[in-house]
Amino acid sequence: MKKLTLVAFLFLSAMNPALSEPVVVIVNSANTQSLSTSDVKNIYRDRTITWDNGNKIMVYNLPSKEAAAEVFATKVLGVSSRSAAASEANRIVTNTSRNAQLTKREVLVASIVSRKPDAIGYVHKKTVSGKEGIRILLTLE
Repeated sequence: MKKLTLVAFLFLSAMNPALSEPVVVIVNSANTQSLSTSDVKNIYRDRTITWDNGNKIMVYNLPSKEAAAEVFATKVLGVSSRSAAASEANRIVTNTSRNAQLTKREVLVASIVSRKPDAIGYVHKKTVSGKEGIRILLTLE
């Protein structure tokens, strides 16, 4: 079954370049804090809500149907993008969300992160190539 899944992924990657494009986790270039994959997971799981300096983290997501959202959710959160979105929605509905995540289009996430020192997001690497005000924390391939 794993071989079939791999073959299907390779076929889809060839048909859709967005699936093979690296996804990067980004912060504003003024943010010098180092984060591991585990730290990013804790931010997106609503376990960590402030930066080391005490400022509230502004968390940005892509719509769950986006290829980059699937890569991020799978590689960082260990679930599908739909499952990650459902978990966030459940925290909001049950009033247990400590730091609501905002869902924006990819270009907007890059633009917002470049202007907001406390923001974090993820996008395809090509979206931030050459863009000022952005620092790449992690590259997910």
